[in-house]
Amino acid sequence: MIRKLLRCLLWTELLWLVFNCISPWKFWSYADVIVDCTLPWVLLFFLIQHIKRRRKEDGDAVIGCLHTVLWMSVPFIIIAQLFFGRLWLLRNDSTKITFEDDKYRVTILYALFATQMDKIQIMEHCGPFYHEVYSSDLYDVDTDKLKSKAAIEDFLKKQK
Repeated sequence: MIRKLLRCLLWTELLWLVFNCISPWKFWSYADVIVDCTLPWVLLFFLIQHIKRRRKEDGDAVIGCLHTVLWMSVPFIIIAQLFFGRLWLLRNDSTKITFEDDKYRVTILYALFATQMDKIQIMEHCGPFYHEVYSSDLYDVDTDKLKSKAAIEDFLKKQK
């Protein structure tokens, strides 16, 4: 039963990754965090199950070593997820949504390091999807004027 649920979760996550790679639209960014946290564990579970089955069939020493190495990789996955989780928090703290309505979202992306430039991003909202329609350096745009749908549409027409 648990194997079937994990197999369904694995296929769902793989389809989600393919969808995000192919599609120019962004869909529910919290699901990306869930996929980032669970996908390595589900893959590791199925890989250990496969190696364990092969070890029982063959009894080969190399497969036994591979089984041990997989179990030894668990602490490294935990450390990597904690480290990249901290980086994810840094990235999320560097964004500020200055305006959002039913059509557009204006976001300022602050640079994490001194050598990078702050950016502005305008995303078009269509149902649960977001599509980037404009992205540039922040010093090019006066964000105080982008406080309404009409102002954003005028700004986008001028940029074309």
